[in-house]
Amino acid sequence: MSENLKHMLMQRRGPDGFFESVLSDSAVSTAVACIALDIADPQRYKREIDGAKQWLAATQTQEGLYGDSPESPANLTATFLAYVALNRTEKLAATEKTKAWLLERFGDFSFSSVKRGFLAEYGKDLTFSVPILALATTAGFFENAEQAWRDMPRFPFEVVLFPERLFKYLNLPVVSYAIPALICVGLAQWTHARPGIVKSLRSHAINRALRVLTAKQPASGGFLEAAPLTGFCVMCLCVAGLREHIVTKTALRFLLETQHDNGAWGIDRDLRQWTTTLSLAPLSPYLSDDEKSRYRDVLKKSQAKIEHPFTRSAPGGWAWTSHSGGVPDADDTSAALIALHHLGEPFGESLRHGIEWLLDLQNRDGGIPTFCRGWGALPFDRSCPDISAHAFKAFSCYEDELPMPLRKRVMNGKKKILRYLKSTQRKDGSFVPLWFGDQSASDKESPVYGSAVVLEHLGELDEPFLEKTKNFLLACQHESGGWSGWKGGPDYVTVTARCVTALAPFPEAAQGVGRALNYLRPYAERPESAPAEPIGLYFAHLWYSEELYPLIFLLNAFERTQ
Repeated sequence: MSENLKHMLMQRRGPDGFFESVLSDSAVSTAVACIALDIADPQRYKREIDGAKQWLAATQTQEGLYGDSPESPANLTATFLAYVALNRTEKLAATEKTKAWLLERFGDFSFSSVKRGFLAEYGKDLTFSVPILALATTAGFFENAEQAWRDMPRFPFEVVLFPERLFKYLNLPVVSYAIPALICVGLAQWTHARPGIVKSLRSHAINRALRVLTAKQPASGGFLEAAPLTGFCVMCLCVAGLREHIVTKTALRFLLETQHDNGAWGIDRDLRQWTTTLSLAPLSPYLSDDEKSRYRDVLKKSQAKIEHPFTRSAPGGWAWTSHSGGVPDADDTSAALIALHHLGEPFGESLRHGIEWLLDLQNRDGGIPTFCRGWGALPFDRSCPDISAHAFKAFSCYEDELPMPLRKRVMNGKKKILRYLKSTQRKDGSFVPLWFGDQSASDKESPVYGSAVVLEHLGELDEPFLEKTKNFLLACQHESGGWSGWKGGPDYVTVTARCVTALAPFPEAAQGVGRALNYLRPYAERPESAPAEPIGLYFAHLWYSEELYPLIFLLNAFERTQ
């Protein structure tokens, strides 16, 4: 069983050693990129725009609706963005059903009604709602565009002139990684602001804000390697009269380079760093010494060597991709450290920097956030159980071989993580993850997945709170042997495989694990038959599936139970 999975996974290695990630096509990314290209130069990019529109027209449901991925249920954001993209320059009969569905939700297409709808959808976090309003306004969706620009919630681009260490105190309306959108949308809003002393005073901050934006743009041109964020920036810069600015040109190059052959865009370029580190853990026992050495070099080469311009994070972390738009984050740094441990990397400067990077990220509550320490106003910047447990495991891999000062820091950090996890555990024993959810759940949460991740990384501890987590997972198993992200949902191969990995060490879970393996066996024999399962929660409710997840998690499950 494992041999087949190992063989298939090894075939996914690229010439540079990375395991090639393949993300699902995204209606949101495709619509945003399509509109951005259309705003920038409809004639020059006609082929790419037509390809995007053809993909959108071909992938709507029979009701004329869109989900984030082709496998996702319809939602307001994807459907609205696709509708705006398809109707920008021509009226398509295929979108009449879409229009009727949207009107049921908004009431009408006035700016005030659409604004009310998206603010209700995203709440206090304006990271996505305001750029959507800016996109629709730029695309000519509203009758009075000038008034629409003035009625939007303000994005104060001039705050980026403050030292970034102060951002967490400024109560910004966007999450930490969306500063480029704050600048670009803010500049477009300023362009349409009423003349007066306030507008005049703000104008003095424009050039400095653009220098900040330029410094944050990676060589690839793609902010976070993501088409939505990059596309929002392109169209707003064009509105602000900055069509010829270097940031705009470089961002357009990124959009052109990352369009798929079928006309669509994924939610990100790839997750190749993440899928590689996840793959190396179960594969490492089967690699030769030369292969292990090569992979140690590959991972150490992709470690951040300088302060990152996007988040100002110190050297030492790893991003989800090896491309220049990736940003170091806690989950990928933990995965890289664990992979290096499996590859036999001796303690040295690379490991020291990675461990210290994670320790420096730890929040006051003891938990580990994703990108930045201390940002807690919006959910995506807070500590989270799954990432904290992953960091705990990374620390545990090296604790015994660390020099005493660093060992003491790690021991103290692990104690804080345990306190944090105990304080965030739900009464039923579960943990809710941050970046992984369940699109079939009414609240979009996946407590089964989050609990499996925590138990997998901490299961060796003799802690009563983990006993509750184990019992929660066993209680959520379906008669089929599979698990969903929540009790009562559809079975998922990926979630079931992670539950098996988490429960395998516990003798009392043997019966449930056996039933789960029976459920998984057909997919292990023919991994290509595993359905696409959008599991990721990215950039304010954007779902994606990843082709390598079933292979990686199935291999882990069967290796753990041999």
